[in-house]
Amino acid sequence: MKVKTLQLLTALVFVMIFLPVHVFGQTYSPQSLHSGPSWSPDGRMVAFSAAYTGRYDIYAIDIWNGERTRVSDHPANDLYPTWAPNGQQIAFYSDRPNEHGPFPPDSIVYNVRALYETYARDGYRPSWSPDSRTIATHFRGEKGNYEIYLMNHRGRDRRPITDNLATDVHPKFSPDGERIVFVSDRDNQPEIYVMNADGSEQTRLTNSPSYDLDPVWSPDGEKIAFITNRLGFFDIFVMDADGSNKRQLTHTPSIDMAPVWSPNGEKILFSSNRYGYFDIFAMDADGSNVERLTESEYHEFYGSWSPQGSRIAYLSTEHGDPHVFVMNANGTRKRQITR
Repeated sequence: MKVKTLQLLTALVFVMIFLPVHVFGQTYSPQSLHSGPSWSPDGRMVAFSAAYTGRYDIYAIDIWNGERTRVSDHPANDLYPTWAPNGQQIAFYSDRPNEHGPFPPDSIVYNVRALYETYARDGYRPSWSPDSRTIATHFRGEKGNYEIYLMNHRGRDRRPITDNLATDVHPKFSPDGERIVFVSDRDNQPEIYVMNADGSEQTRLTNSPSYDLDPVWSPDGEKIAFITNRLGFFDIFVMDADGSNKRQLTHTPSIDMAPVWSPNGEKILFSSNRYGYFDIFAMDADGSNVERLTESEYHEFYGSWSPQGSRIAYLSTEHGDPHVFVMNANGTRKRQITR
């Protein structure tokens, strides 16, 4: 796959207000990476957003030969890239001017202390349907609130599929493309909802006085992992796709967050600061056999499985500014791939 053949979708717009990027209470130089790695479907390349030239652009790097390609080149900031399942397109947010609504978000919606401050999850990544024909994302609508929109693979024909005075954000297509999970505060607290892909049958799945966030589908679409601070600290929970059978998977007085299912659904990758710094962990899908995959005196976060599940890409602050690293799924053979 050649990056130069990618069709870049510049219609997904996001105004970033945290420039320069603040991560873990530090201000990083213009060379820092902003969003974590996004694997190409063939597992050979990783896309990311970085400010090598003083503004954020989208780049892709070959994990084997280290060849880096600049995917976008614009005076605006381009962030949060996501490969289409067919490998032919990358969707991303940009703060380039947009004269016609819907308008991009202009702030972090749920700025929970220690959650978005750590940037342990790319919550703003656009979501592709499995057939690569449709993109789900959220924008600020005419009422000033956030709604979820669908658009075609070229970023056109935008249409809202939620319509209320609340905040509806972070949509993700189910593996079969028939449903969308999202976060909404329409009941006065951020909760997890699900709806059909056309916006019908919007159903509340969680109900707590705390923050229920970051829902992610299991590969078979039967379960949803999420994070919640209903017990004080953020822990990882899992529930059936209809909201039933909720189970707590992590139990520590720390922040456990950013769950990512392995491609075969047998494990869940996550970030945790249970030992002081954020590290990458993996556990069985039932919460057992927790493995610490990174162990250092710097932060390692944004972990994501390769499409085959044999490798993990992540960000590390080992050299000050975050850089992309790759390791085997068992935590061995760690190596830095960006400079």
